[in-house]
Amino acid sequence: MSWSAACETRLTGISSRNCCTPSGGWAMSLNFLEPRRLNLSLRLTLWYAGVLLLTCLAILGLAYYELASFLRQRDREGILMALQEYQAQYRAGGLMALRNALKFERSAGRPDVFLVRLASSRNQTVFLHLPEQGTDFDLRALETQTTFPAWFHLQGADADERLEITTVRLPDNFLLQVGKDTGAREELLEHFSRLGLAVMIPLMLLGLAGGKFLAGRAVQPLRQLIETVRTITVTGTMTARAPEGRARDELQELARLFNQMLDRIARLISNMQETLDKVAHDLRTPLTRLRGIAETALQEQDQPQVWREALADCLEEAERLAAFLTTLMDLAEAEAGTLPLKFAPVNLAAVLTELVDLYHYVAENRQLSLGTDYPPDLEVTADAARLRQALANVLDNAIKYTPPGGRITVAAAAAGPWRRLTIADTGMGIPPAELPRIWDRLYRGETARDQRGLGLGLSLVKAIIAAHGGRIEVTSQLGQGCRFDIYLPA
Repeated sequence: MSWSAACETRLTGISSRNCCTPSGGWAMSLNFLEPRRLNLSLRLTLWYAGVLLLTCLAILGLAYYELASFLRQRDREGILMALQEYQAQYRAGGLMALRNALKFERSAGRPDVFLVRLASSRNQTVFLHLPEQGTDFDLRALETQTTFPAWFHLQGADADERLEITTVRLPDNFLLQVGKDTGAREELLEHFSRLGLAVMIPLMLLGLAGGKFLAGRAVQPLRQLIETVRTITVTGTMTARAPEGRARDELQELARLFNQMLDRIARLISNMQETLDKVAHDLRTPLTRLRGIAETALQEQDQPQVWREALADCLEEAERLAAFLTTLMDLAEAEAGTLPLKFAPVNLAAVLTELVDLYHYVAENRQLSLGTDYPPDLEVTADAARLRQALANVLDNAIKYTPPGGRITVAAAAAGPWRRLTIADTGMGIPPAELPRIWDRLYRGETARDQRGLGLGLSLVKAIIAAHGGRIEVTSQLGQGCRFDIYLPA
């Protein structure tokens, strides 16, 4: 097989390649999604249950603290009231009055819950009254104390038994102490703790059930998204889409953006397939011509002149191929934003004059008049070489598609913060249905198929202008001509 035939075969293979065919590796790479999905649901459930548990514990702890503070304050208020009453009895009638007051309270049926101790100035017990329900406390420990804080506790034989005691010094330097057993208070708090913990068990079960339900609802859009990705990966079809619910939350926004991304990818793949087909076709034609020229030259024996002409034709076709590939690369760089540009102040009059002079003889040969309308001092910051390349493409198209006797106008003017460059012709015009597609790569309209060209000119023009931060607009009337307006920032 000859070199050109091999190239043709390879290009044909490129044009027919299915870009959407999935690889087995892609399908296998999604196998990890299932356990991750379950782990996410389980983690959300545990997080929800954990937060609920911590919240319940915090509420229970706060309630326990408030209840304990309330009970302690209530007991202390009762102890202080009893202390004031017994202090008043002692001041009024001494120890006898204090004894009689305590006997009267017991005989009257009032709750006898207080410990009352009267001690000398040396802290020796003078009088001791125990509550009706006696407790097992070592009261001798009171006589060994040298200082008495405002409130202190006397520990009983059991860990749960404690006396809360307060002390006051009487005018005769005696000590009067009143205390109360905290057992009832501790029992109530213990009962409250058991009740709170008992309530937390069903709350935790309810929290786990609620967490599982909410986690399932939360990850449902993600599961649908995973199924969509799996379908696309396994089947290779780009028609699958993630369901979009009515909720306006982040997951639904993710599904909507994912579907938009799929739509864009599908368009890019379709455009890429179409571009590859067109590139293969456009490359096949010059390669076939090169092969034909070479084969014809080889058939001529001892004909140096024929060989030279064949080599010249081959060189011309090679230059066309090189120009085609260079344009493709420039277009790709411009659209990707990586096209190297050397910005500098550019005099538009000088650029346009150079361009008009370059195409003046071509226009004359086609019996076209080439007019200009631009001020001499209009400037713009741009890459002069790339700007000339873009303008040359537009002007070349105007000359190519304007019939003899027509007119082409090259103009420039200031338009607010922009510089407007206009190239207008009186040619055949562009059908309205084709106007949106003239910027597509390798697109050639029905009226342009008989003209030689690459179909990349306007795509490159738009990309170069966009790289300069500008825009290009076109207006056309079929049979009356086209007008291209290029806007560049001043």
